Amino acid sequence: MTWIALGLLAGLILGTYDFLTKLALKEKNVLEVVFWCSVLGALIWAPFFYAPDSWSNALHSAALAPQHLSLEQQMAVLPKSIMMVMTWILSYYSVKHLPLSISAGVRASGPLWTALGAVLLLSERLSWWQWLGLAVSMGSYYLFSLIGQKEGISFKRNLWVLSMVAATLLSSANALYDKYILATLHMDLAAVQAYSALQRGTIALLLLPWIFRGMEAISLLTRNWAIPAIAFAYVLAEYIYLAAVQIDGAQISVISVLRRTNLIMVFALSAIFFNERFIRQKIIAISGVLIGITLTILH
Repeated sequence: MTWIALGLLAGLILGTYDFLTKLALKEKNVLEVVFWCSVLGALIWAPFFYAPDSWSNALHSAALAPQHLSLEQQMAVLPKSIMMVMTWILSYYSVKHLPLSISAGVRASGPLWTALGAVLLLSERLSWWQWLGLAVSMGSYYLFSLIGQKEGISFKRNLWVLSMVAATLLSSANALYDKYILATLHMDLAAVQAYSALQRGTIALLLLPWIFRGMEAISLLTRNWAIPAIAFAYVLAEYIYLAAVQIDGAQISVISVLRRTNLIMVFALSAIFFNERFIRQKIIAISGVLIGITLTILH
């Protein structure tokens, strides 16, 4: 299925995004990274509103020609934008203070909440194989909590773990809302992404009083190159993910699991570049995630 392939691709790109986020947060504070990612994401989409007419056919076929949204429609997109900015703030604090494999492992519990929401709110039906796949994946994510305890991280009392849990719940709510505005309200795919990016850039301006004195834009082209790379990677991953959600028959609960293949990329990069511990145990947990994903796909 095309939407399954797109979900997997979005996950791999998100894995690169997570790694770049860790790099960016080693030097910059969370709010500044959120600000620049939001503003740069808006700048990436802005030119598509003013593309020459001669490009129209090509952009429409690639879902890169945002339609005009009425004020009412823009207000419908606004909750998505607010949830995304809040998710970034909460998750970035977690990524900054926790081992990358642990923060990503916590975030990987998202498909459970998305699946439950999809079943309860969107009337999606999962086969027994899909439920089994979700159960295996959730069990594997639990292993990450046990590994975290070995690294001195309490999943019940650690502020940064709780921050990632909150970010995960917000992300799941956002995923369900994506399905609603695309499949129920039938909004244009490019318009949802473009207007949401512009709204996020505007919301990020509210962070300026806290970051203005320490801002350094020129470094984005040199030592802080990871920040613009984050913005581009997220826009690309979101474009692919929403394209998958919009396909007839696509199940948001399954796509949410497929996006968690970012965990594999995160683990590989963090093991190579960040010298994280307990590699063998994490390989077991990763294998469980892969088995869960396979069961979900082979329904």
